[in-house]
Amino acid sequence: MDVLVASCELQNAYVDFILKYAPRVITQVDRDPHSMTYGSCDRNHWHLKVRDFDSAILSQTGLALTLLYQLNFQGNIYYQNENMRRWAEATVTYWAKIQHSDGSFDEYFPNEHGFPPTAFSLYSTTQTYIRLGMSNKDVKDKIAKTAHYLCDNSQNLAMNQEIASIAALYSAYLVIKEDWVLHGCKKKLDIALKYQSDEGWFPEHHGADIGYLSVLLDFLSEYYYLSKDECVVEPIKKIVEFMKFFIHPDGSMGGSHGSRETTYFLPSGLEVAAQLGVDIALSIKNKLYADTDKYNYFMGSVDERYLSHYVFHSFLRALEKEQASTYSMVAPKLPCESENTKYFKDAGLLAFNSKLYSSIVGLRKGGVIKVFSDGKETFLDCGYRVNYGNGVVAATNWCDLAYDVSYSENIANVSGFMNKIALRTPTPIALFGLRIVSFLIGNKVVGFLKRNLILVDKHLDVSFERTITFSDDSIEIQDHILSPTPVTIERASNMPLRLVPSAKFFTTSDLLVNPEVIKADTKEVTVVTKIDLINNVKSIELI
Repeated sequence: MDVLVASCELQNAYVDFILKYAPRVITQVDRDPHSMTYGSCDRNHWHLKVRDFDSAILSQTGLALTLLYQLNFQGNIYYQNENMRRWAEATVTYWAKIQHSDGSFDEYFPNEHGFPPTAFSLYSTTQTYIRLGMSNKDVKDKIAKTAHYLCDNSQNLAMNQEIASIAALYSAYLVIKEDWVLHGCKKKLDIALKYQSDEGWFPEHHGADIGYLSVLLDFLSEYYYLSKDECVVEPIKKIVEFMKFFIHPDGSMGGSHGSRETTYFLPSGLEVAAQLGVDIALSIKNKLYADTDKYNYFMGSVDERYLSHYVFHSFLRALEKEQASTYSMVAPKLPCESENTKYFKDAGLLAFNSKLYSSIVGLRKGGVIKVFSDGKETFLDCGYRVNYGNGVVAATNWCDLAYDVSYSENIANVSGFMNKIALRTPTPIALFGLRIVSFLIGNKVVGFLKRNLILVDKHLDVSFERTITFSDDSIEIQDHILSPTPVTIERASNMPLRLVPSAKFFTTSDLLVNPEVIKADTKEVTVVTKIDLINNVKSIELI
């Protein structure tokens, strides 16, 4: 049955989340006006003293403080509190203090000159500056310098960052009111929109990722909210129409089938989409945020870093937009709530929904499969690994454009070669060397690190093929692995191998236990897994 969702219905869900986590977010800020780091939002730097530089991306906390100060809602003890205003203003002046001479900022190591900390922090800083009615020539000059940096640099491997830079530039334009900023913003936007797939998604490290797509939606919607630029309306709608197929029956989303394996969803973009008349945005919102106070809420494991990053102020911005909304429309059923099948060929993602179960398959991730029945996740299969020892493994569940993938008549298939990944551990010598190199060549080292730590495609001669056959009440998975030399095959865990800082948050998926698969010293093995959804029985056969 379709559900009528009025604009006030989910306010309490946003409020519950905000009030629960506000103390943890505020704790990240140096609130001592006599401190040399007054206004820093990096607790590891200003308080714990375990980092000798400030991670500027965390300065987004200043916008969270600002919104807590400005928004009037039940239980908000921070509303119109003068200390909150002072602390928020301090984050702006401290941000200007730690800026590099080229307008950029650091996130993970000194002299990084990173694109993400520069883009995200410019947006939050300018919004704090505007909302609090600040007037500071030095800060305005620093905003202009950062705007120049973003106009001259781009990021097309992780499109959420590029779209964030566009929202940041438009926000900067509202502060400094110079046409070159608007021109740079528009130029970047025209290029960025060309990256959107006809299926609706934008690439994140060569694939589709729902969590990071929610970040992109958030900032593309924020750009629209500030500019009212109609050219982004259709892209916003296409994003939401794509996303709807990957909302889970248990009120969660994301996971190992995504290119970056994120498991969080920013809400503010959904509010804008709903204001644009996208009724399914209300269905997504109602599913993901109706139970933020439950003990195992899917975003309850987001760490302080990402709460301070963009998660928390997105909840506040969503609440602000909801408070100002007058829409009232019928929220249709989500795909996971009715029988349907949708295959996105470009993304390599399949959503299969029968009367008894819902399933999502990431074919570009080697056929990673999630299954839900009776409103909860009951099965997760992340493929296989070969453990070579000393932190070196090969895996099937790698985001790989070279895999052959297909879906037809209830049969999904993926084949390719395992990728070799080294599970690295930082050492004092490596970190010291990184600091020397970054001091000498600045942000040029970032591309090198991405190629060697994130975008690693090293095919081995161990081949695999996975075939998944769906029926109304059962699923059969047949895997065939072939190696020229004897190897030990093990079932892969739900812990992703790709280095993604905002992944590996605990989810209830981690608790699922499947029949173990260990085949030692073999050149060839076939594994047949059967899932009986009527009797909730899983069986496995090694051939």
